[in-house]
Amino acid sequence: MASRNLTPVYGNLGIPVMGNARIPAAGSFDLGWTLHWASHSVRESGGNRVLEYDGETQRHDLRVDVGLGKGFGAFVSLPYVRHLGGSFDSLIDGWHDFWGLPDGARPEQPQDALRYLLNGSDGFLLDDDVSGLGDVELGLSARLLERENWTLSAVAQVKLDTGDVEDFTGSGDTSYSVGLRYSSGHCLVASLSCHLQAGVTDLGSSSFDPGMDEQTVYAGVSIAWELLPQLALLAQLDIHEEIYQREPLAENGTPLWGTLGFRWQPAQGWAIDAHFSEDLSVGTAPDVTFLLGVRRGL
Repeated sequence: MASRNLTPVYGNLGIPVMGNARIPAAGSFDLGWTLHWASHSVRESGGNRVLEYDGETQRHDLRVDVGLGKGFGAFVSLPYVRHLGGSFDSLIDGWHDFWGLPDGARPEQPQDALRYLLNGSDGFLLDDDVSGLGDVELGLSARLLERENWTLSAVAQVKLDTGDVEDFTGSGDTSYSVGLRYSSGHCLVASLSCHLQAGVTDLGSSSFDPGMDEQTVYAGVSIAWELLPQLALLAQLDIHEEIYQREPLAENGTPLWGTLGFRWQPAQGWAIDAHFSEDLSVGTAPDVTFLLGVRRGL
């Protein structure tokens, strides 16, 4: 599942999303569109600094994967990012009330408003809706080992500086990633498949924190349980190292989020995903993110 951490200061860093280790056959294409719709609600303080996220992020990704032959594949992902006040606050408040979940900073923040704030002369403020092209991602994958039921591959990715850091549609620098992916069609039982990935990203520099760690280790694990021949239940955990050092950006620690959803394959070559993700380390990922994806293999 291509689950992203869309927290405003993390969402454009170019940390790779989970992917399948299997390489497309030579000359074949996978075309995909994914929508992430995230709701943010954070208010932290450290020293005399205040950090606030209140709003929503929509990210559309158009992605093409192609098999190059001889065990190599490549991809390009074109994002369009929008930040807005949104409309999910009432829904999320009701969900929290129904399950008795904590509301965090939500009672202190206005309904359906946009405000990304770090006070001080070197901080930031975004309180008007913005949208634009995000940071384009390019990647190359190479099959290392393959057996009947599993594949191990290496992946390299470059994220270009095509967005706008002031509008939170880009990070302001180019990033580079390398990693490994493992995919198995039969994990313990025939109806369970799994995917693992781990790697490191060189993030470049950041206007939010000149002293941040420029490299971060990332990892993820995903499982799919086949309920019916065309329907699977999906679950995933993603984590990467804490990046920012200055307070209060570093207040909540290591980013960790979980994703749960379904995949429906209505016809040969088609896949439709519907997921939601929650921050498992509170404040390090969006309060909730909804994801819808459609993929077509050619």
